[in-house]
Amino acid sequence: VSKLCAAEKGYFKDDFLQHFVTRKAKRSPLINRGYYSRVAAFDRVVKDFVVNGSNPENYPVDTAKRRKVDPTTQYPASQSSKENNATDKQNGEAELGPLQGDTTTGAPVHKEEKKTDNITRQIVCLGGGFDTTYFRLKSAGFSGFQYIEVDLPDIVNRKAQIIRRTPELQGLSGFEVKEEDSKSKIISELHSSHYHLAACDLRSTQDLDKVMKKCGADFSLPTLFLSECVLIYLKPEYSTGVIKWACEKVSEANGYGRFVTYEQIRCDDPFGITMVRNLESRGCALLGLKAYPTLEAQIKRYKDAGWTKAAASDMNTVYSCLLDPEDRARIEKLELFDEFEEWHLFGAHYALMVGTHVPVDAI
Repeated sequence: VSKLCAAEKGYFKDDFLQHFVTRKAKRSPLINRGYYSRVAAFDRVVKDFVVNGSNPENYPVDTAKRRKVDPTTQYPASQSSKENNATDKQNGEAELGPLQGDTTTGAPVHKEEKKTDNITRQIVCLGGGFDTTYFRLKSAGFSGFQYIEVDLPDIVNRKAQIIRRTPELQGLSGFEVKEEDSKSKIISELHSSHYHLAACDLRSTQDLDKVMKKCGADFSLPTLFLSECVLIYLKPEYSTGVIKWACEKVSEANGYGRFVTYEQIRCDDPFGITMVRNLESRGCALLGLKAYPTLEAQIKRYKDAGWTKAAASDMNTVYSCLLDPEDRARIEKLELFDEFEEWHLFGAHYALMVGTHVPVDAI
């Protein structure tokens, strides 16, 4: 609902949300801008991966192409945010532009990528819900990748039903409706040559293994894992298990992998405490937040799980340094905006994390 509101206000283009959202609601400029930064950051990462695969050139975290911008120039930091940033520096986190930690991909530049039926890379979306990334990529003309989405059975069934009865979505997915399928009331999976949607419990890596096999996942291909506000709702042993499982998959296949996560951080200051309480009151407990509350803890989490490199940044830095400055200037004119203090606090409590696995022969 919130993404649809931001899209209709012109923050970003998404012609497919209308198929998945049954109601509309008005959101504040603060929420709209927050969803813009979230969508724009993931779009940048995904599109760069689809274009570049395991080639580190032109990646948004490439140190040579980083745009150095002081995030406090337009949005003055609150005292609590400044204290958080100072604490992070004391804990040994280096300021490296958009992402803190190890940001170079270390992937082979000249290594020939494996090709299977014109597929040279794959994206695995974990708990994507009604995300429309695949359809936006295909409609924009991107190709050469396979897209695997997994979520809980009820979500998968609802999404599959919508795809099946919507010609535009059906055509983009490449899914052909058979007569026996048209009579089915419950759908647990959809499969085509480039798109897979399947039910899975992320708390079980054995379940993930079975689903990946059914979807024809090939982890020797460059693989991008996406987790957008998903793992934070699992207990730490389950969420970290997923991160470790993904690393093991690409490591066993000696492939190149990236794991990109967007979720909340910093639960111990007044804003963080209120954020946690508000979500808990709506039945959305952040079960993993206390275990990994800082950027430093998140970086260590990925490295401990086996990822060759790890980097993280809060959304204030992502917004100022990673997103296209011309597009930022465009969206900043869409609505009257005077919630600068709240905006900076909001950005300081959400983060983008990236784990990278480099094949052995590339090190």
